[in-house]
Amino acid sequence: MSPRRLFIPVIALLLVGCTNEGSPSPSPSVTLRPVTLLLGFQPDVQFAPFYLAQQKGYYANFGLDVTIEYKGDADLVRLVADGQAEFGVADATDVMISRTAGIPIKYVETIYGLFPVALIGPTGTVPTDPAELAGKRIGTPGKYGSSWHALLALLHAGGLTEADVTIREYPQFNQVEGLLNGDVDFITGFRNNEPLRLAAQGMQVDLLTVEQIAPLPGPGVIVGDALLASDKAIVTGFVAATLQAETEIAADPQQGLDAAVVAVPTIEADRDVALSVLNATIELWRAGASAPSGAINDAAWTSGYETMRALLFIDGSVPLDEMIEHLVKESIS
Repeated sequence: MSPRRLFIPVIALLLVGCTNEGSPSPSPSVTLRPVTLLLGFQPDVQFAPFYLAQQKGYYANFGLDVTIEYKGDADLVRLVADGQAEFGVADATDVMISRTAGIPIKYVETIYGLFPVALIGPTGTVPTDPAELAGKRIGTPGKYGSSWHALLALLHAGGLTEADVTIREYPQFNQVEGLLNGDVDFITGFRNNEPLRLAAQGMQVDLLTVEQIAPLPGPGVIVGDALLASDKAIVTGFVAATLQAETEIAADPQQGLDAAVVAVPTIEADRDVALSVLNATIELWRAGASAPSGAINDAAWTSGYETMRALLFIDGSVPLDEMIEHLVKESIS
């Protein structure tokens, strides 16, 4: 299927703000506007939609010349808020915390329809009731970010706190080795990554996922308030181009892998593993749907907002509707 045909259902989602102002339209005579996209701290096959949209000119079709850079979470949010970068990909939970702290960013597009972090343990050992985590040893990268928020949300749902379990931190993200060595009973990890790494080393695992117990919204695209106010068409164009690439990759993962290899040549060294990671990632984008939607899941955001408030990460002083901007109009059941 050609890119043009794939783009039709994406645009049919209707980008809010384009219905009255007109959809951003490509024009070869217009000089492209340079913009910067900040991704996570290291290049990865999971960022394939951004690589594909850049390489195939989908961003250029909306007048954008996108430069991709990699930053840690704290720097990423600050740079987008300050206008030093136009776009970033961040955890929704970090958006809630940042916005409550007065940082002027908004979440405008869902990338992960399902929260990617889960509690992971050997098959047959992972409880379905988080109350049964009491007394267990749990490995996590650190007391920050999506892994930490997910763990605390699960404990809270089980009537527990971190004092009821033993936490071991793995700042080098080597919690997989801790689980393999028996140093911990469970770990937090990305369900499209750590389970595959464990399986490759002979350990089959089960997961306790956040949406089963305490739904949290997944990572997505963030922008600064100033950009939304001054040039919303640029934001809607970026979202449309990214959705086009996501939809194509969901239909043909090999295309996404090829784009990732062009952007990150080291991925070539183990294409099979990278393709497995990408396939698992696609399922998180889709969240059970036939294709990625990009739409904001209001139910997950409402649940997540209340959970983050109960955990005292936010105080409720900033309303939920000031943290998100619905640029994609679609009903999520």
